[in-house]
Amino acid sequence: MIGYGSVHFGKSLLWAGEDALTLYILVRFLDLPPALAGGMFLASALWNALCDGLFGASLHRWPAIRRVLPPLSGMAILASGIGFAILPLLEKGHAVPAIALLFLFRTGFSLLDVPHNALTRRIAETRGDLGAAQVRAAVASAAAIVIGLVSFPVLLAGRNAEQFAPMLVAMIGLLAVICMAPLPLLLARDADDRQEIGQARTSRSIPSPLRIYCAATVIGLAGLAAAGKAMLHLDFGASAIFGAVLLVMTAGRLTAVWLWSPIARHIGSRHALVLAYAASGLAALMIPAVAQWSGPVALSWLILFSLIGGGIAFLTWAVLSEMIGQTGAPPEAGRYAAHFGLFTMSMKIGLGLSAGITGVWLSSSSQPVDIAPSLFWPLGSFVMLTCGVAAVLLLTIRPERQAADLSFGE
Repeated sequence: MIGYGSVHFGKSLLWAGEDALTLYILVRFLDLPPALAGGMFLASALWNALCDGLFGASLHRWPAIRRVLPPLSGMAILASGIGFAILPLLEKGHAVPAIALLFLFRTGFSLLDVPHNALTRRIAETRGDLGAAQVRAAVASAAAIVIGLVSFPVLLAGRNAEQFAPMLVAMIGLLAVICMAPLPLLLARDADDRQEIGQARTSRSIPSPLRIYCAATVIGLAGLAAAGKAMLHLDFGASAIFGAVLLVMTAGRLTAVWLWSPIARHIGSRHALVLAYAASGLAALMIPAVAQWSGPVALSWLILFSLIGGGIAFLTWAVLSEMIGQTGAPPEAGRYAAHFGLFTMSMKIGLGLSAGITGVWLSSSSQPVDIAPSLFWPLGSFVMLTCGVAAVLLLTIRPERQAADLSFGE
């Protein structure tokens, strides 16, 4: 458990840092056009998503690949750490090396993320689906708080942060690599279960509930994450509130684990997720008004928004774990890797689309920073629409119980 928690913390540091700060660094520090920066982020995210899907399916179809996972994961850890740490050091206006680093990070992250997610089944076997999601969410939220603490002086200093931001980002990358160091050993131990090695998996279609769930994830995250990225560029009036946006929202994610757990136990994880999406859409629509309120009121709203969004971050994994268990097949590593790979593929597509959407929105304004809150209304309406569609799709899911295997062929 300790080793898994350490790896998940390190992985979450990279993931939260990349998702929250990359677009900001490309626009603010590297002086790239917002639309181009958003397109670069989207392209690298789609590549990451493709790698997740193909790698997960390969681990399922050819279990013998698990023998090379320990050394492969070690190289992937270094690649993702380097790709993350070097980005702020690039010269201004150089898009080619920036996109190369983004692809390096995304490739390495996928090669360590998919097998690491398959290890979740060990926790689910002892703590249950909701318990496994609680562990993931708590550790990921702790890592996100670290990113929030780092982002506070960066956002507060604006362009003046160019003097110290590279050092902070490099420290995050180094800490992440150190925390992820146990992953090769964990994967080596997991591969000792030789009954799966060398046994090819039969190819069957993707379970219908999982298809719908992944579609809902793409649509919901595309809008919701766009709102989160856009808030870094809004003028909240009080500079301290602006600088604390990420810190407040990430701290709320940790609290959300305990807030939403009893709700999920009472009405079910899937229905709780529906509720969280619906509430997030309404909260996003209030952003233009909130940004003009006084500091304490704006801060209170940010906390509420983070609690709602944290519920989505927490419950998505609980619902996914439940859906994998409902297929009726034993929780072996290959199937977990394939199902988790498909889900993370959809999640990364949604997050990539969010950067593209934010880039287009930034380009439509007269300036890419300190944007008037009134200009957020079109994007806020879009976010409410996407969250509503995601909630409706989740309500249409009818769990199936079948011995289903997953592949992307045939």
